[in-house]
Parts: sequence; C-alpha cells; structure tokens
Amino acid sequence: MSVTRQYRCFCLPLYAIIAVAMVVSPAAAQQEAEDEAGSRERAREAFRNAIERIWVPPHRYSNGYEVRSAFNDVIADAAKATVRIRSDGKTIALGGVVGPDGWVLTKASRAKGRLTVTLADKRELDARLVGVDREYDLAVLKIAAKDLPTLTLSEEIEPLAGGWVATPGLTDAPVAVGVVSVVPRKIPHRPGILGVQLGDMPADGKPGALVLKVFADTGAERAGVLVNDVITRINDQPIESRLDLIREVRRHSPLDSLEIQLRRGDKQIIVTAVLTGQAKEMFSQTRSQYQNSLGSQLSQRRFGFPIALQHDSVLKPNECGGPLVDIDGRVIGFNIARAGRTETYAIPTSAVLPLMYKLMSGEQAPETEE
Repeated sequence: MSVTRQYRCFCLPLYAIIAVAMVVSPAAAQQEAEDEAGSRERAREAFRNAIERIWVPPHRYSNGYEVRSAFNDVIADAAKATVRIRSDGKTIALGGVVGPDGWVLTKASRAKGRLTVTLADKRELDARLVGVDREYDLAVLKIAAKDLPTLTLSEEIEPLAGGWVATPGLTDAPVAVGVVSVVPRKIPHRPGILGVQLGDMPADGKPGALVLKVFADTGAERAGVLVNDVITRINDQPIESRLDLIREVRRHSPLDSLEIQLRRGDKQIIVTAVLTGQAKEMFSQTRSQYQNSLGSQLSQRRFGFPIALQHDSVLKPNECGGPLVDIDGRVIGFNIARAGRTETYAIPTSAVLPLMYKLMSGEQAPETEE
C-alpha cells in the first residue's frame, strides 16, 4: 500500500467524525436554544473525546479521554452538586452546592459582575454574592432553589501524596484527573504589580512617589494613573517616597484592589487600581515562567494561601472553584488556582468547612456587590 493511500485510510475516520459533527449541528443548535450552556459543553466534550481516540494514543498521557472516563463512577455523586459559574454570560469558574436551599461555594476573585449558576440539571439561576474570604480566595453565592443535591464534606479526610484525584464538571466524565503531588501546606505570598515606574523626588519637593511611566495593561493604566502624577496615599497608608510605595504595594496580592490618592498639579484625585500578577511590558518571561504556562493560562490569584494541597491535574482558570474528589469519590478539597504546568492548588475540606459557615452567616460580607 502506498504512503498516500495509507494516509487517506488513516484520515477517513477523522473526516467521518467531522462530517457527523456537521450533520448533528442543527440538532445541537435546537438544543442550544433550550440550554445554550449545556449543549455547547456536551458538543465540545464529545468532539474532543472523539479526536483524542484517533489522533493521540491515550497511553501517551495521563489525562486522556480513556483515563478520565474511567473515573465516571468516582465523580458521579459529586457531579450532581457541581455547578458552572458565569459572570455577564461568560464562564468564570466551577463551584459546588454546599447547602440544599441554594448555597454555592466557589472561587472569590472571579466572582464579579452579574452572576449566574448553571446546575447539573441545566437550570441557570441568578446568583447573589453573600460572603468573601480573600485569604483563601473563596466565596459563597446564594441562588433561589430548594432541595438541591449537596456535596458531602468532612474534616476527617486527609489527602495522601500519590493518590488519584478527579475534578467533576457538568458532564459524565471528569474535567481532569491527576495525583496529589504535595499534601496540604502554606503557599507563600507573592506581591502584586501596580504597573508604574517611579522617580526619586517630585518636582515640587512635597512628599509622595512620582510616576515616571505607566505600563500598558496594568492596574495603574486601567485606573487612569498618568505620568507626573504623585501618589500620596495607598488605602489608609501615607506615601512619602518611592520606597514607601514599593513596600506598601508588595504587601498586597494580585487582584487586590487599592485605593490610591494622587496629586495631579493642584488637584487631589482618588482612583482604585487592581493589582496584576505580571506585566509583559515590565519583565521578559523567564524560561521557567514560559514552561509553567504551557497547556493553559495560569490563574491570576495563585499564591498566598494559608493552606492548600497540590495536585498535577491540568485545569483552566475557569475550571477552578469546584470540588476535588479522591479515588473513593470523597470531596477532599476545592480547586482554587492553576499555578503551573503541573501545579493546581486546592483548599482542603478541613479548612473549607469552618470558613464556609462564616461566609454563609454574613460575617464576611463582600465590600460591594457588583
């Protein structure tokens, strides 16, 4: 058999799959009208799984369709209480139902704008942000629903290094599977970036930090900070020099909001800036940073957790926020951040449970509801 004929024979199944996908698209469109989110997700999952069977031998990687589908029974119970969170119509995170009357736990730093929750039964309901914990980056939402399936959480489950874990989604197969790399530990803080270059002394000789340059696509630029502005206060902290500003910014994490008081000529101006995790214009990407970002983007807020376990499942940032289960289907944590090529962090249930009740009680209400 010639090489050309062999190639054609190999490609025929792939063409057949694409043709089938095109044939069923009208039916998918009709189902999309009933439930746009659910049908698109199922279509993407089915097509991806079909391609994986033909294009990439499943034994070549540990997160292929055949591997993930082996965990269908493992995630079955948790999947009934797993939800998708949307902000202004865009998927931002997964979450888990932790109370039958509409309590949902998810990732806090992505819970902004008009929030909706898509349940496992495909209903999509408006959600209200009730409680936020910035240390763990967890939030509780409330939806108008009753008698919902809920996750079973226990403080007594201890994840073991090397044990299999799976992340439920809104389909039969897990979103991802992996193994626990490191048992729960503190994840060190890394400072956020404001996005300005500073001078030594304002021209008027008064206290403050002089802005010489504002870098593109940073919190400073989005807040409206301009060259020659003088920063005189961050939140309630006076800023008398560039070193004061550097120290104060470094105390905060990516996605933290800072109230900044500026002196612009004779005017006093107050703006709010959200710190970023990096600024491409400011720093060239190191080899390790490049390798870490392979596979998918990393979460903006991915450092500074009081305690988290680490596993090697490959999740997208908008697939964090939901439950993580062990090989027995027990919820051992909530995925909180994609931190590297093979690093995903999850807050263990032993830390989630006491915090969850505080968030539900309103003790840690959000500063503002967006």
